[in-house]
Amino acid sequence: MSMKYTNGLQINHSGKGIPYGGVGKLRPDGDANYGFKNLKTCPEQIADVPELQRDPALRELVRTINAPETGLLSVGCVSGPVEDTQGHRMSGYVEFAFNEAELIADATNYFQVFFHFDRWLNEANPHDIHFHWELMGATFLEAGASGFTATVTVNTGYVESHQAAGAAWQSALGLFGDFLKTLPPCHGRPLYSPSAKS
Repeated sequence: MSMKYTNGLQINHSGKGIPYGGVGKLRPDGDANYGFKNLKTCPEQIADVPELQRDPALRELVRTINAPETGLLSVGCVSGPVEDTQGHRMSGYVEFAFNEAELIADATNYFQVFFHFDRWLNEANPHDIHFHWELMGATFLEAGASGFTATVTVNTGYVESHQAAGAAWQSALGLFGDFLKTLPPCHGRPLYSPSAKS
């Protein structure tokens, strides 16, 4: 019998500067850092992000986050398949922030999003999908604003095939994206101006 979903939150006491660089050099885990892209202002660059070219579900989630209808912007992401003796699964993360200087300054604003997403999950009642939220300090250098970002790691449960893992991944990210669409645009000082294109 599959395990019900999990949804947890923790605080990371380190920090980072945004934008951050990256030239695509492979790390020991096989992934690479290609640097920050301002997809809120330039959503057309989504097609050029290497991490998104191989994952349509993650690409759609990042498109949703950076849409002018939401008050969010993406900071980073990655995903990939996992195969071992237990079977197949998918794992990855998306990091995002409120697109407003005042909102990122208070970490409790992210807790409200986490809490309401937990209620959303309780209604949807998915099985064997695991969300792990991590809040971390960040300074948006171009905007002259400091506060926090949220990284949400998503893991599907083990299944019998790569195709089944992909279907579970698509379902999990679709559920998360549907929730994020409900977060309205911010009305304070934006970190990045939203694109006028929809």
